[in-house]
Amino acid sequence: KAFKKSRKEGEGEGDDSTSGGYSGPDEIGIAISDEQGAAKKRAKGVKGKRNEAQIKLHHNDFGSMEIIGQFNCGFILCRCRNNNLWILDQHACDEKFNFERLCANTTIHEQRLIAPLPLELSPSEESCVLDHMDIFEKNGFRFEYDETKPPRHRLSLTALPHSGSGGDGHRAVQFGKEDVGAMCAILGADGASSSLGFVAGSGTGADGSGMYGNNAVRRHGMTSTSAIDGPSIVRLPKAIAMFASRACRSSIMIGTTLSQKEMEVIVRKMKNVNAPWDCAHGRPTLRHVTELIGHIISDERSAIQHTAGPNLAACSQVEDADDADEDVHV
Repeated sequence: KAFKKSRKEGEGEGDDSTSGGYSGPDEIGIAISDEQGAAKKRAKGVKGKRNEAQIKLHHNDFGSMEIIGQFNCGFILCRCRNNNLWILDQHACDEKFNFERLCANTTIHEQRLIAPLPLELSPSEESCVLDHMDIFEKNGFRFEYDETKPPRHRLSLTALPHSGSGGDGHRAVQFGKEDVGAMCAILGADGASSSLGFVAGSGTGADGSGMYGNNAVRRHGMTSTSAIDGPSIVRLPKAIAMFASRACRSSIMIGTTLSQKEMEVIVRKMKNVNAPWDCAHGRPTLRHVTELIGHIISDERSAIQHTAGPNLAACSQVEDADDADEDVHV
């Protein structure tokens, strides 16, 4: 039920009982309200002020979480070092790890052109390409530079990014020379590469078409995305949408039964994710369930009473027998 709530509610715009917000990329903070205690006071005619406690989870805590078990073949129950119970979405966690890994480590294949494709760039864009040639090459572009030509016309494309389906079921994504202008705009250059400009190269669908149609692009399209231990790299919106789609399809699905070892692998991997709080499309990866310290204390008291109860009863019977013996002697 918690995971069916909208992401907006999960970020603190939902009910009054639980509100959450990010305190930074390494930590999430959630305000837990004692609404039940306040309700009891209101029922007695006493004005009850809602008590709130801030619960924080650092992404390093994923490395020490205790795996309790799997719930409903889709979620993993864990206890953190502060004795808080968390429920993790196994698909969203695996997807976010795979998405950041693809963004950080994937070198997009290039397709050589039969003849160089001349480009007309602004001076700023031309300098941007030359200064960030490694980023363009990581994204599948190759250029030829001719200093004898006039400024703005010295660069020509010799290869374009290529992402065919390859027979594995993935949809092919088409790239063009307008994507050079899109990449330059992301890197901060002024101007446009052609009359098509940046807008034509910034499609957000999984195939690179459509504006603002892909949630992954809205969330990550203008930033560098990477795993913590991997290099940071700027990606085209088309590539972001492609990586998000492929990460989703290749991740562990809801309904998959997991062993204890498999659950541990999923949770431990989240420690090495840059932003582990939601998947590439905005689905929360985890939610807070409850504080366990009260339940632990209650269970310990019950265990003590259960253990001590028979002993106390036996002692009481012995004392009663001794009293009876004394009465007989008198």
